[in-house]
Order: sequence, then structure tokens, then C-alpha cells
Amino acid sequence: MIVRVRLQPTWKLFLQVTADLLILVGFAGVLMWVWGLSDGAVYQYAQSVHFEAAGSNLGIAGSRALPEPSPRLDISSWLAPVLPGRDPLLLGRLEIPSIRLDVMVREGVDATSLRKAAGHLPSSALPGEGGNVVLLGHRDTFFRSLRRIAQGDPIHVRTPSGSFQYIVDLIQVVVPEHSLTFTDVPAKSITLITCFPFDYVGPAPRRFVVRARMADSALDPSVHEKGMQ
Repeated sequence: MIVRVRLQPTWKLFLQVTADLLILVGFAGVLMWVWGLSDGAVYQYAQSVHFEAAGSNLGIAGSRALPEPSPRLDISSWLAPVLPGRDPLLLGRLEIPSIRLDVMVREGVDATSLRKAAGHLPSSALPGEGGNVVLLGHRDTFFRSLRRIAQGDPIHVRTPSGSFQYIVDLIQVVVPEHSLTFTDVPAKSITLITCFPFDYVGPAPRRFVVRARMADSALDPSVHEKGMQ
């Protein structure tokens, strides 16, 4: 008896292996996406609890004055004492009631910081200082709701050293090279930056920039509560 073995054409074998690899890569990508979302959610919840606990002890809405700005402010002296479980790089909380955005802010714009929170650009001003506070966030997580923001919307920034209100006065879409250009900004302002378009698949080609100027004064508790209603 003669047994004939029919070999599969090389091109079919190549297609099968490629398809299997693509399935594995896609599955790994989904796992990484889910892990990133869960990591960010856990961080946001845990740090929110610590932040509010520290705020109740310190009087978070402006009971402490900011130190005078210096050429290189030691950020550790600006933050509240670090409690067990509290991220030492946690700066505060960003709240935009009109679009239901509520996110903790962390010092740094590295991949780890932006996965967990909105990131503060270290070279920019701190909230309440003279200058421009720059915060970055991913368009598909924490800053996704920025697509609904409008001029005149209030932005609240709560920190261990006080609470501050800003009013949106500029919304624009720019190329990445222009997103970190801080010319012609108010003396005390905040800039929020994320990628654009919001529904773009892959690395987005442009940046969505929201700039707001500081209101007349820092928030007191009654103003903050009224603004959040």
C-alpha cells in the first residue's frame, strides 16, 4: 500500500501562522487595555479617598496660602503631608461640572502618570501660582469628556494648598508642535491638552487644547459647593 502525504502549500501555512499571530497580538492588546483601565480606576478611587481625608484635616478650600514662587519650587513643601497609601506625587483634583469630569492630578506626564491620572507638566506653574498650569490626559480615558466643553465653563482645581477656579476662554485644535506653546496666556491660567480627533484609531495627528483664566479669587467652600451643584 502506498501512502501519499499531501503537503500544505507554503503560502497557506504562512497565512495560517500570520492569522494566529494577529489573534494573539489582538488578545494581548485587549488585556493591556483592560489592565490600564482597571489600574487607573483603582488609583483614582484610592487616591480620591486619601485626598478627601487629608482635606478634611487641612481645610482644603484655601486655608493654607501658597508659598512664594521661586525659580524651582520644591514641590514636596507645597503638598500636604503624605499619609500611608497616599501617592507622594498626587497634586490634587480637577473638576469640570459642566461635562462631569472629575479626575485626580499627578505630577509628571510619563506613561505611568497618564495611565493613572491627569498629568501635570513639571515645567509649568502649580495651581495658584502666576503662570500657566499645564495638564495632560488621554483622550480615550480621563479627558474624553473634554469634547463637550464650551467657552465660559468653570474649571475647579482643588489642592492641599487651596482651591482655585478658572473660566474657559479658548478652545482650539493645533498640531502637536504648537500644543505646548505658552505665549499670550493670562498671568494665572490653566491649559488642558489631549489628543485629537477623539475617535481617531491609532496615534492622533493633532492636539485639543483648552485654556482657562483664573477667576477673580480662589474658591472658598461655599463657592465651590455652589459651583458643583
